[in-house]
Amino acid sequence: MKRSFLAAYWEKVGGGSFIVSLVIHAGLLIMAFFVVKEYQQEPTVDFLPGFQAAGQKRTSDNLTAKIHDSRVRNMQKNLKPVRVAVPTPAPGQLLLPEMPTDVIEVPEPSLSTFGDAKGIPGELGKVGTKAGGAGRGTGPGNAPGVVQLPVSMRGRCSSAERLRKLTAGGGTAECERAVSSALEHLKSKQKSDGGWGTNNRGAMTGFALLCFLDRCETPESIYYGDNVMKGILFLMEMQQKNPYKMFSQATSGNGQVYEHGIATYALGEMYTLARMGSKSLPGMRESFEQGVQVIIDNQQAGGGWVYDSEKGFYSPSREDLSVTGWQYQALKAAKLTGLKIRGLEGAIDKTVKYLESKQTKDGGIGTTNREGSYNQWNLTGAGTLGLQTLAHGGKKTEIKKAIAFAHDLFKKEPPEFATGDMYGWYYYHQAFFQHGGEEWKYWNELVLPQLLKAQQPDGSWKPNGGAHNPAAGGDNVYSTALCTLMLEVYYRYLKVGDRERGSLFDR
Repeated sequence: MKRSFLAAYWEKVGGGSFIVSLVIHAGLLIMAFFVVKEYQQEPTVDFLPGFQAAGQKRTSDNLTAKIHDSRVRNMQKNLKPVRVAVPTPAPGQLLLPEMPTDVIEVPEPSLSTFGDAKGIPGELGKVGTKAGGAGRGTGPGNAPGVVQLPVSMRGRCSSAERLRKLTAGGGTAECERAVSSALEHLKSKQKSDGGWGTNNRGAMTGFALLCFLDRCETPESIYYGDNVMKGILFLMEMQQKNPYKMFSQATSGNGQVYEHGIATYALGEMYTLARMGSKSLPGMRESFEQGVQVIIDNQQAGGGWVYDSEKGFYSPSREDLSVTGWQYQALKAAKLTGLKIRGLEGAIDKTVKYLESKQTKDGGIGTTNREGSYNQWNLTGAGTLGLQTLAHGGKKTEIKKAIAFAHDLFKKEPPEFATGDMYGWYYYHQAFFQHGGEEWKYWNELVLPQLLKAQQPDGSWKPNGGAHNPAAGGDNVYSTALCTLMLEVYYRYLKVGDRERGSLFDR
């Protein structure tokens, strides 16, 4: 049979073998494509079909969590050796290094300002090129090149750690929801000038800031950063206008000294937390240091403080345990910053002696006339907290006696929110918490449900019928702040009993 011209030509050029070769090579290429694709494709575990069985979903959820945890650990591990160049700040400028607080998910987070082994507490220095880092850093300088938040304050800056401490301390997740609601309320009450309240605005602004800062809401916070920043600037401007450099708008009366202590306390908290971000706060350090120096320079020989109503300033005569409570908290905040402030150590020692001198034979701290002012029924909590936080563990007998007095008091007269003294409760809540044991358990189980129940739908607390003018300041800022600070007690500071040292100070 005669073949066609095309068939003969195809055979001549080797068409049969070419087709076979082409088919083989095409097959190999296709196989190689799928093999490579299989090796390159990363497994995904976050797609959960609607018909997935419960067991499959749990397995997938566990795998997702493990991968997430691994990523977090790797991120934290990779952060540690990083060295960042710190720009030289202008005189009096506090620079907050970059680190969003949401990424800090460890109980004792190492923050992101690094320097050499000679880190100077509270200072930002010149950029350097030493092998140890980029120069000087903020912080205690207790670890080569790494700055850390004081141990006693680290629990507040991790949502996971806050919830853990809530559970361990006798709180609930509902406490955190209540705090969030309260912060929203306080945010809504901030004035256009950055302050809070309608009177005694230095104190009200300080109270509001403490509520935000005690939940680690700083100028870097997504939701509250602007509120915190504006509040700080309001206090700084107020101080500059005051003839005594106090955080008050008033020029007479007894409120200015209270305001000054509360506002200084808040700025001290801010300074310590400042190392967590990247915002610049020019002049804040000077403002805070000046505020602390006013307190130190006007401490009485006996160790306390009091006001002069006519001058609107401190008085060298009389003494006032209530005023002293706020001044010593400002000193505590100053100590935790690590700044070198003239006379600070001596002022703390004098305060401890003053508080000890106010203890009665009953164990309470304050006067023994219940109908009078500054009595031990209202202020034993304030005195006890001062000894717990300032005395470096050297007053265990005095503290034990004071706690016994307070516990016995509230066993006989169980605390009731409707008639309770929120001012006194604020201190008792912290003192019992610091002490722990059955005394704290008894107090917490009675007071916590009342605090949660009394919160209003808008997140505030209305003033109750107790003493110390709970309606002070206006806008329910005072009563709301005191209750919020009580609900934050579980993670504001590490308990003294959980520390190797006998106070909140990291020595």
